[in-house]
Amino acid sequence: METLSSKIDVEEEKQLILLTLNDYLQGRPVIDIERLRAAFHPDAYIRTVIEGKLVQWALPQYLDLVAQATIQECQPQLLSYTWDGDTGSAHVQLTFATFRFIDRFNLIKLDGKWLIVDKVSYREELP
Repeated sequence: METLSSKIDVEEEKQLILLTLNDYLQGRPVIDIERLRAAFHPDAYIRTVIEGKLVQWALPQYLDLVAQATIQECQPQLLSYTWDGDTGSAHVQLTFATFRFIDRFNLIKLDGKWLIVDKVSYREELP
């Protein structure tokens, strides 16, 4: 039986996870590097496939690449998220005029805050 206390705990976890995901979803389109940095663990890795090869960046390299991007109109969307204990995952997408990033995150809760520790990204060209 679910108690009031467990319902409050679930809602609190949802809000904490959403804070982190929103830092990414709202920070990336406007290239807010500090907001992005807040969403990720300092030792996070970002991975994608480019021309059939795995490419990965440590967080500082990734943030440097994002900082060089041009701000474009973007539709950020949280597709799903889930968690068990202090680990979780999320599926998001950022849709720009001519392409879309589809991202999957692994999340860890440390010191009361959820952080992205791993991002796997796919870029889909749009017609």
